[in-house]
Amino acid sequence: MLTNLDESLRHQLATTFDHVGSSDHRFFDRYWFGAYDGHGRMQFCCGMGQYANMNVQDGFAAMQLPRAGSGVNQHNFRVTRALRPTLDETAVGPLSVEILKPYERIRLLWKAGEFPLSFDLEWRAYLPPSEEKHHFTRVNGRPFQDYHRYTQAGRVFGEITVGDQKQVVDDWWGGRDHSWGVRSQVGGYEVVNGMGTEDFLRAFGFVFYWLTFNSDEVGGYVQLQYLGNGTPVFSDGELVWRSGRRMQVASGTIEAEFHPGTRIFRHLRTHLVGQDGTTADLEAEPILGYWSMDGTGYDWGWNDGKGLGFYRGDYYSEHDVYDISHPETVIRPDGTVHTPAHREAPSIITVDGMRTPRSVGHQVFVLNGPVPFLGLGE
Repeated sequence: MLTNLDESLRHQLATTFDHVGSSDHRFFDRYWFGAYDGHGRMQFCCGMGQYANMNVQDGFAAMQLPRAGSGVNQHNFRVTRALRPTLDETAVGPLSVEILKPYERIRLLWKAGEFPLSFDLEWRAYLPPSEEKHHFTRVNGRPFQDYHRYTQAGRVFGEITVGDQKQVVDDWWGGRDHSWGVRSQVGGYEVVNGMGTEDFLRAFGFVFYWLTFNSDEVGGYVQLQYLGNGTPVFSDGELVWRSGRRMQVASGTIEAEFHPGTRIFRHLRTHLVGQDGTTADLEAEPILGYWSMDGTGYDWGWNDGKGLGFYRGDYYSEHDVYDISHPETVIRPDGTVHTPAHREAPSIITVDGMRTPRSVGHQVFVLNGPVPFLGLGE
């Protein structure tokens, strides 16, 4: 089947663009966007993915809103459709993503009607995109992950309406990433071929740290991964200052303060060393709440527990509200208490002791199994 991309001179396989080069059902190609208010009035994220081998295109939007009195709610909206025959449309139900100018301007639109939600936002680049190192691992001989990603810091403008609450988005922090390839937790299931990666992580411990941020003076992205004993297994990142200074991250060390009785950070300190020997010190403190990522479809989310990229027919949608007031546990709409696999936080970021209300980013800090180098057991 021919698509618009087949008019280009960019083919890499002897087939049309409606196919991908892998038969793995988990093959994905996905956008993620965040728009965060440094004053904590509202936090926003959305995403859209194509899953060529599952014949699926899905998307989501989520908002954090303070509750009257105290507490935080997370409003989740999930939409999915059959990918074919409209492969060229980056749209699912009311959600659409339009690339106005590659790597510079993107329009995010959710049309009013089906849900108590609408938004019209323009994402504008603050920094050029940073390519991550290629991610590739095998588990028992089978590729567990084989994907590429770039990350970019920006600013966001426009308007969001949730129910009767309208919020003007005036120069909020904006982060985004675009990743594609083969990744776990896609397409409804994982093949069992022996001791899985999740079993390994629970046994030996693992720490995953991912940050994208910007302020008036500096921005960028950092990714660090460790085994539970503190052995580094992946270090990557790039910081860029308005002054022209650049740092390619070679290594990093982390100190974490946790909410009592949890594995959720309330303060992170990160010491980075660049490939040229220069250093930078970062601190992260959550602004409002911690995303319960299963509400967006990650971590085997959706009501059927099948996660992102699972075929649910020509069109299907879900909407719910989580109480995310507690940093670790989440109260679902039916009153059940759930502990998500991971929480991610809109955060104020301090760089070398300097911070402003515009020094904002998206901080991921996920721990599995025993992590004795941070003072945590099982």
